[in-house]
Amino acid sequence: MAGGWSPPGAPGSWRLTAGVFEAIAADDHLLQRLAALPPDRLPALLASAAIAFLIRRDRPVPLVGYFPEPGGSQPRFDDGFFPAFRSFCAARAEDIIEVCDGRHYQMNEVARCAQAVLGITAVSGSRGAPVALVDLGTGAGLGLQLDRYRYRVGTRTHGPVGAGLSLACDVRGPINPPPAELPPIATKVGIDLDPVDLEDPAAREWLQACTPPEASALSRLAAAMDIARRHPEPVIKGDLIDVLPGVLASIPRQQRVIVVDTYVAVFLSEDRRARLAEILAQAGRDRPVTWLSLDPLVPLGPAGHDSVQGLPLPPALIRDYQHDGVFAVLGARVFDEAGDRGRLLARAHPSGGWIQWLSGDPAPEGQVTRTTEPDGG
Repeated sequence: MAGGWSPPGAPGSWRLTAGVFEAIAADDHLLQRLAALPPDRLPALLASAAIAFLIRRDRPVPLVGYFPEPGGSQPRFDDGFFPAFRSFCAARAEDIIEVCDGRHYQMNEVARCAQAVLGITAVSGSRGAPVALVDLGTGAGLGLQLDRYRYRVGTRTHGPVGAGLSLACDVRGPINPPPAELPPIATKVGIDLDPVDLEDPAAREWLQACTPPEASALSRLAAAMDIARRHPEPVIKGDLIDVLPGVLASIPRQQRVIVVDTYVAVFLSEDRRARLAEILAQAGRDRPVTWLSLDPLVPLGPAGHDSVQGLPLPPALIRDYQHDGVFAVLGARVFDEAGDRGRLLARAHPSGGWIQWLSGDPAPEGQVTRTTEPDGG
């Protein structure tokens, strides 16, 4: 997991995020305590958030000096971090577990919106036709605000001038992604098992704790929370498998539906992922429904080898994933009266920092096929 955040050549500001996960993985006592938590609570991720929460609240020296503040610069990372981290965890193990017991992990990395927007552009067909956006696992609803952000992807910039948040995403590889030009979004709905109330200061503090301890990530979160508080969008509370059929049925039939999943399906069981596809296929009988997925491979972790959508993957991509660190793959499955078609679009940094487009020029609607894409390794 650590290698995905800070692989060779990554900005130094991500070294702390990787270091946190390295230190947790090396702490046998903490891992034993975390083993008592149900796997679906994401113990390692939850522990990283609990530790960040306690460090920001209690400000232990010298450990707090490694953690950035929103709006500040990234502190220097050095070998002193690891002994300070081990000492803190040994002394505060009970407090860490107590924080974990009362909370769920909620990461809302708004930078992933840049990658999602490129996917929406690639699959939305006519730029003038309005679409409906359904954001699975929306958390604080930051993903529902993506048309209010400005994007710099490689050397190209798109989005509203004067936006309260600008997101940058580097382009890797020889293929340029499509322009980040969104179609009109006529309907927005988020679904989350435990939505985040941004009017609650404690909820905002926990959301900050769940964000990677990287200066720009914290600044992005603060700006995105401000936008979402000024422009609240509807969020339905409930299990996505239970709630999604009703949400899809409520959307006007003339609107093409794009269901966006960023780091959600990877945490579903295989049976629940299959059920999600069944729900989307059923809704696709009335009008086109696209499932846009930005997820690591499954099973989650460095042994991952399958797309959450069941899309064919180039062998080199799987090899890089297993050897060089976890990243996300961006894929699209389209469900309509013609059936079920899918395409691998890109590989992407887990916190929105870069994207490597794999599929060439976006195929026109109706010509997407579930075939292996060119080897982008």
